[in-house]
Amino acid sequence: MKSISKYISFTALMIVTCCTSGGGGGSSLPPPAGYTSSQLIFEDSFTGHSLDSTKWIPAIADQNGIWQQSVPSPYSAVNAGGFNAEYYDPAQVNTGPSGLKIVATRNNRFAGYTWKSGAICTHGKFTFAGGYAQIRMKQPDVSTGGWPGFWHLEGGAEIDTQEGGLLNGSVSSNGVLANALLAATNEQQFFDAGVDLSADYHVWGMEYIPGVSIKFYFDGVLKRTVTTNVPTGAMTLLINLSIANSSASGWHTAYDSSTPATLELEVTDVQVYHLSITDSIEE
Repeated sequence: MKSISKYISFTALMIVTCCTSGGGGGSSLPPPAGYTSSQLIFEDSFTGHSLDSTKWIPAIADQNGIWQQSVPSPYSAVNAGGFNAEYYDPAQVNTGPSGLKIVATRNNRFAGYTWKSGAICTHGKFTFAGGYAQIRMKQPDVSTGGWPGFWHLEGGAEIDTQEGGLLNGSVSSNGVLANALLAATNEQQFFDAGVDLSADYHVWGMEYIPGVSIKFYFDGVLKRTVTTNVPTGAMTLLINLSIANSSASGWHTAYDSSTPATLELEVTDVQVYHLSITDSIEE
């Protein structure tokens, strides 16, 4: 029998590469249950005039670098011809008194893409090797192709705290919670939020204990615990708004002529807390 909590907490603190101050407007989020403000190691409320370059890059990236694919810098993109209709343009990422807004609009500047949108991630700026990450956001209407996400890379697998717009039986697409650990078995699960996620702000949380467990939360309620194939590396934060094309129909809504000309993902706060040294993981 052994306790690994102190080791995890120390590792998380050592890997942090970013300051802990917020975005200038104060936190809109209290600590999650079981955590205190003294454990806060990353926060941004996006209230400045521009994206904080000490914390984020306005692109999508992983351990191999920015996903340039077929678009030139400063743009980034997933491969054309897949499920994504958008490329990412830093100009589609806006910050200010009301927080972060990522805006998707129709655009065919680059071959293979019919939308442009925005993405931000902490690649090269911040990672956390264990802790609790949470976001307060309002999704756009995802019934016609909107695909907002809060997810994590670079730690040995992909962790998706929320992917909006996925289909789940008779549940409205605007009410679907979808989280995933994309590792050896690519486990994704769906839940009925019981509310319209495009109507108001909600809080998604993910607790990561490397090699032990991943817990997914919605508005403070535990929705799922994963204890198999849990990665062990340090994770980044990614926030983006994709647009799904017709290739994704059947498992995701897809854009068509009825999709609004503009979709917006709104975020007021992102936080990461390191694991408490009082938490005891015994085996």
